[in-house]
Amino acid sequence: MKNLLQLLLITSVLFFAGTFSSQAQSNCYDEYTKLFNDRGASAVPDGIQEVVVTVREGGKSDCYMGKVEVKDNQIVNTLGLILEDGSLKKFGVKLNAKYNDPKNPAILYMDILNGMSSAFLSDDNKLLNIFFIKQLNSRSKAVKLAPPASSL
Repeated sequence: MKNLLQLLLITSVLFFAGTFSSQAQSNCYDEYTKLFNDRGASAVPDGIQEVVVTVREGGKSDCYMGKVEVKDNQIVNTLGLILEDGSLKKFGVKLNAKYNDPKNPAILYMDILNGMSSAFLSDDNKLLNIFFIKQLNSRSKAVKLAPPASSL
């Protein structure tokens, strides 16, 4: 009986430790969202832009480098993900069928606000966002602290 209680206690501790460590792992979507909300971003010029693509499912997110085409502050074409050798691979994600609605062509375009795209849905119900990292505003400069009086 004592061994059973010890085993139950150890299992409980491991379970709770695993729960907390998985929550402590970073969520790149949340990190990029906070960064862009804190620092802001300049307007995105027309043309091909290098971006960060976030793919979210539940509380988990994965982030990839990619390229998209922008026109009039909207994403008009997703060109692909950037591979380690610099080449492009087409997105392996199909957009939800609602983006192909011929009665609503405006839904094909994703607006950009503060350097971030609106969220869009894949056919397997994953949420995607695009972050325009080259338009991110630079960090504000901190005020230089005076040296302690005793050091003068």
